[in-house]
Amino acid sequence: MERLIAPGIWQIDTELGGWTELNAVFLVEGRRPCLIETGPQRDSARVLAALARRGVGAGDLAYVVLTHIHLDHGGGVGEVADQFPQAQVVCHPKGLRHLADPTRLVAAASMVYGERMDSLYGRMAPVAADRLLGAEDMGALDLGDRRLTLVHSPGHAKHHIAVLDDATGVLLVGDAVGVKVPGGGPLRPAMPPDDFDRDLAINSLHKFAALTPSQLVLTHFGPAGEPQQVLSEAEATMRAWCLVAETAFLEEPSVDHIERALLARVYEPAEDPSRQPVVDTLNGFTSNAAGMHGWLLRDRQQLLQNGQ
Repeated sequence: MERLIAPGIWQIDTELGGWTELNAVFLVEGRRPCLIETGPQRDSARVLAALARRGVGAGDLAYVVLTHIHLDHGGGVGEVADQFPQAQVVCHPKGLRHLADPTRLVAAASMVYGERMDSLYGRMAPVAADRLLGAEDMGALDLGDRRLTLVHSPGHAKHHIAVLDDATGVLLVGDAVGVKVPGGGPLRPAMPPDDFDRDLAINSLHKFAALTPSQLVLTHFGPAGEPQQVLSEAEATMRAWCLVAETAFLEEPSVDHIERALLARVYEPAEDPSRQPVVDTLNGFTSNAAGMHGWLLRDRQQLLQNGQ
């Protein structure tokens, strides 16, 4: 369940939905340890047990960092914060109010996931406002014997950050680079509703490249390969998918038509057929089509407002 992926960095499989190698959280060891991601609420007991096995006591954890507040990444934040009362909870400033009061976030997630939400993710318990800390772009967290740099990286979501471990050069990128699960096929962009933005997402990939990380690590799932190659692949794939979506949108501006176009033109099946429902549940074409549809609608509205 726990795997050492770099000196002092442990990857913990949350086993989301009962599947392995799909969703991860990361323990960065140090004099003041940090947990990056919490996983969903339903998997919080499994994450807490893994931290206990790594010897992290109730008073030890200094920070809990969320790359963004989607439920597969931060749904367990309330349970984790309760067990580690000294830890500050860190996320992008735009996500703070939703951690203090997750009512709107949970309602929006319910609309996206429907009946599957409780069985896959659960909900989210609030975190006291005085425990919350907004991440400054390129700001640092001091773990005593190592430092983490927080990197604003919007595109997948406007409240997305990545985390660079200065000691090893490992860059934990959340969903900003995409999703690639073992046996699940090639790297897929992650472009969910409702605030995906292509240009911001590509700018974030360029920002990552300029950091020259030693390793790129996906929350879904794990080390991704040679960083510059992966970033180039992520950009090329995202541009290709967005071009398909733009063409389909001009033909018929509906989510269903965009999804059909994506399935016809860019779909690649999983190498292992048993992994197909795993990747499709987490990052399916319906979700990506809806995200690109929203982006294209906003883009068209902006052009109309500018008189173009």
